[in-house]
Amino acid sequence: MNNEAPIPLSAGDIPEGTRDWRTRDAERWLAVRAARWAWPVWAVPALVATAVWAIASVPEPACTDAVPCGPEWWGFGLFGAGLLTLYALCLHPALALVALGPVLALVLLEPAALGDAGDLPRLAVAAAGLFGYAGLHHRRDVRRRQGAVAAEASAGIRHRAPLGPVPLGGGRIALVVGVLLLTLAAGALWQALRGIDRDANRAAAATTVSAEVTDRGADTITVTLPGGDSRTLAVTYPEDYAEGATIGVLVDGDWARTVAEPYDPFGWQLLLLGAALPGSIALLHRAAARRRTAALMSGPQPVLRVLAAEGKDDSRTYVHAADDHAGSRPLFSFYGWPEPAPEDTDPQVIAEEVRGALRGSEAGVLREAVLYGTPHAGAGVAVVMAGEHSVTVERSVTGARPETAPATAGPRSTARRPAPRRPVRRTPSAAETAAGMTPGGAPLAWRAGAVSRAVGLFLLLFNGGCLWLVLHDGIGWNWLLLFGLPSSVNMTVCALNWRITADRDGLWVTGPWRVHRIPWEQLASVRSEGDGLRFRVGGRREISLPVTGLRPLEHRLHGTSRAETARNEIRALDTHPALRPDREATAKEQGFPLGPVIAVLIAAWSALVYLL
Repeated sequence: MNNEAPIPLSAGDIPEGTRDWRTRDAERWLAVRAARWAWPVWAVPALVATAVWAIASVPEPACTDAVPCGPEWWGFGLFGAGLLTLYALCLHPALALVALGPVLALVLLEPAALGDAGDLPRLAVAAAGLFGYAGLHHRRDVRRRQGAVAAEASAGIRHRAPLGPVPLGGGRIALVVGVLLLTLAAGALWQALRGIDRDANRAAAATTVSAEVTDRGADTITVTLPGGDSRTLAVTYPEDYAEGATIGVLVDGDWARTVAEPYDPFGWQLLLLGAALPGSIALLHRAAARRRTAALMSGPQPVLRVLAAEGKDDSRTYVHAADDHAGSRPLFSFYGWPEPAPEDTDPQVIAEEVRGALRGSEAGVLREAVLYGTPHAGAGVAVVMAGEHSVTVERSVTGARPETAPATAGPRSTARRPAPRRPVRRTPSAAETAAGMTPGGAPLAWRAGAVSRAVGLFLLLFNGGCLWLVLHDGIGWNWLLLFGLPSSVNMTVCALNWRITADRDGLWVTGPWRVHRIPWEQLASVRSEGDGLRFRVGGRREISLPVTGLRPLEHRLHGTSRAETARNEIRALDTHPALRPDREATAKEQGFPLGPVIAVLIAAWSALVYLL
C-alpha cells in the first residue's frame, strides 16, 4: 500500500458532524465477526454428507411390469431445491432461514427423496439441518452486533446517501441472464411433458404382448415377440432383464417399448435443472442488490469518515480505518458501481479519471472518504471518495465482505498468545520493482515453468480421460460436455506454453492460438487474476492468459509466482521507459502458439476413441 498521505476530501463533501471510524472501534467491529462463517459454512458439508449417506443407503428400485419406473419429478425438484438452499445458506441467510425448514421436511418425508432410508441416516440429515439453523441464527446475531458497534462509532449522526435513482447496470444484466435461463428451463419442461404425453398416447393405442429376452447390450435388450419377430429395445437398466426371462412389451406397428420402463425425460430434466438453478441464482442476486440499495436509500444513514482504496489486482473497493494511513489492514471490501457524475463536472476531468483507472495508476492509492450505511457482513453501503481531479461516489453491488480479523480480540488476548497469522502478501510498486532491474539489454521473457507445465500436463491428461468417457459409449446426452472443451483446451495450452516477451517497442504475448502484439503506448493495464494474467489494450480490447501455473504452489516453492513477477516487471517497464530493452525481439524470441498442435492431437485422440 502507498505510504504517501491519503488524497484529501474537501470539507464540502463531508457531512456536518461526521466522526472518524478509528482503529480501536474498527477492531471491536472485526472482533464481532471473528466466528461469522463458522456454523453456516460447516453446515453445508454436513448436510451434503448426511444426504449422500441417506440416499446411498436406499436400494435402487427395480423396474417391473407391475410397478413401472416412470419419470422422477419429485426427486429432481427436491434435488434442485436442496442445491438452491445450500447456496442460500452461504450467501443469503435470510432466504435460507425461510427455505431450510420446508425443504428439509420434504426431503425427510417425501418417498421420492430419501425413500426407504433408515432412521439413523434420517436422524443425521435432521441434525445437520438443525446445525445449519443454529449457524444462521448465530450469523444474524453477529450482523446485528456488528451494526450496533458501527452505529455506536457514528455517535448517531445520520445523513442521506448522495445516490441517484439510476438502477444498477449489473442488476439489469442479472435480470436478463436470469430470464433467459428460466425461459430455457421452461422450454425444457415443455419438451419433457410433451415427450411423456406422446409416450402415454402411443402406449394407450399399443398392444401388450409377452416377449422373451434373448440378448442384452450396454443400454439395450433384444426380445423375441410371439410371432417370431425380433426387436431391440432401449432400456435404462439392462441388468434387470435376465436372458430367457419373459417380460411385457407394448407394440404398435414399428414402435415398441417395455411395459416396465415408460419414456424417461432425463435429458430434458437435466437441462431444466441446469438452467433453472443458475437462472434462479441470477434473480436472487438481483433481488438482493435491489434490497440493499432500497435499504440504503430509504432514509438518513449512519456516516463515518474512513479511508478507501481501489484494489490493485481486482476491482473491489477496500475500506480502512480513518487513522490507518499506511493502509495496513482493510476492514471490508465490496464491488462498487459508480454513480453518475454531477452535471457541473468537467468532461475532461472525467476522461482523465477513466484513463487513470484503466492504467491502474490509482489502484492502491488511499483516499479520504465518507461511508454511508451500517457496515456489517453482507450490508449495502455507499462511499464518497476523494480523487485527484474529482469526487467519486460508489454504491455497493455486492454486500460488504470483512477482510481480516484483529490480532487482539478483547481482554482475553493478553493472557493467551495470539494464533500465528499468515503474512499479508504486498504487491510492490512499479518504483520498487524498477530499483532491482537493469536498464536496456536483450528482450526480457517470462514463460511457463515447471509448475505451470505440470498443471498443463495434468489438464491434457484430464481432457483425454473426459473425451474417453464421453465418446466411448456413442452419441448421448453426455455429449453436452463437449461444449466445455474449447475453454478447457485454452487453459491447457496456456499452462503448457504461455510466454511474454518485452522488447524495445512493446510486448509479445503468446496465447493459446496466436501471438499478440501490444505496443507500449497502447498498454492500458496488466493485472493478475487468480492463476492468470489479463492485459487491457487501448482501454477496450483485452488479452487473457487464463492459466499460468498454480499460484499457491508457486508461492510455497518460490515465494512468488512467475505470473506475478511478469506483472510487476511489465508495470515497471511501462512506467520507466529507460528500463526497456534496446532492440526488437526476433521471431524465435516472440514465441510460438501451441494451440493448433494440441488441437490436432485432441482431434486424433477423439477419432481413435470414437472408432474403438
